Order: sequence, then C-alpha cells, then structure tokens
Amino acid sequence: KQWYQRRVREGMGGKNIGQMADFLSKELVRLQEEQRIHAFALLAERKRRMREAEESGKRQVEERRRMEEDEIWRQMCNCHQGTMETYLEDIIVRSVDKTADEQARQEIQTKAEQINEIAYEMESKRDRLQSENMVAELVYSFLLPEVEKETLRENVKREQRRHILAAHSVIHAQTPDIEKEGGSSKK
Repeated sequence: KQWYQRRVREGMGGKNIGQMADFLSKELVRLQEEQRIHAFALLAERKRRMREAEESGKRQVEERRRMEEDEIWRQMCNCHQGTMETYLEDIIVRSVDKTADEQARQEIQTKAEQINEIAYEMESKRDRLQSENMVAELVYSFLLPEVEKETLRENVKREQRRHILAAHSVIHAQTPDIEKEGGSSKK
C-alpha cells in the first residue's frame, strides 16, 4: 500500500512537474515571442521615424525650391512689367514729342506768316528814314550787348590778373625765408 501511495504521489508529483515544465516552456516561448514582437515594433517605429525625417527633409527642400521658383517668377514678372512700362513710356514720349514738334512747327509757320504779312504791310507804309531807324535799332540791340559783355570780360580778367600778381609776390617774398629756415635745419 505504501508503495502504491508513493507511486501515486510520485506520479502526481511527476504529472505536476510535467505540467509545470510544460507551462514554463509555453511561457518561455510566449515571452520570447513577445520580446520578438516588441523588437519588431521598435524596429518598425525606428524605420517610421527615419522615413518621417527623410520626408520632412524632402518637404523642406521642396518648399525651399518652390519659394525660390516663386521668387524667380515674381522677379521675372517685375522685370517684364518694368520693360513693358518703359516700352510704353518710350512710345508715349515719342508720340508726345512728335505731336508737340508738329504742333510747334505749325504754330511757328502760322506766326511767321502773320509776321511776314505785318512786315510787308509796314514795309509798304514806311519811308526810307523809318527803315534806317529800324535797322539802327536792330544793330544797337544786337551789337551793344555784345560789346558790354566783352568789356565785362576784360574787367574780370584784369581783376584776376591783379590778384594773381599779388599772390605771386607774397609767395616769392616768403620763399627766401623758407629757404633760410630749411638750410639752417639741415646744418
């Protein structure tokens, strides 16, 4: 009986140990699988972060490139706008100049014709003495201002010459004193 009880106890103990070993073995496999899954999750998370960083870098490069292209486009539009404005201004200025020139020529032609008519009319009404007086007035109005200008120029030259001569005399008067001072300092 004791033998039988011992056997039963040993059988039960073996069965318990077997079950426990089986349980521990399964727990070990489960724990290893859990660690492996955790390692895969960490690896996947690391890859995801690297991809995000890479994509972020690409986005930054693309944004920078897009900003550069926008700036180039903006400058090109400004350049074209400036060129177009300059071209239009040139056309307008040329048109205005041409129109003003034509209008001035027409007005001058009209005034000249009017003056000629008045001059011919006056010429037909005046005598020799009036003609000589008119010529004398014209000569006086053209020649006398020129004579006055020439006289003024001569006066200015004379004044400048006087000042230049005074400056030369002062410089030449001080030159011997400077030479003496320079000679005594060299000794």
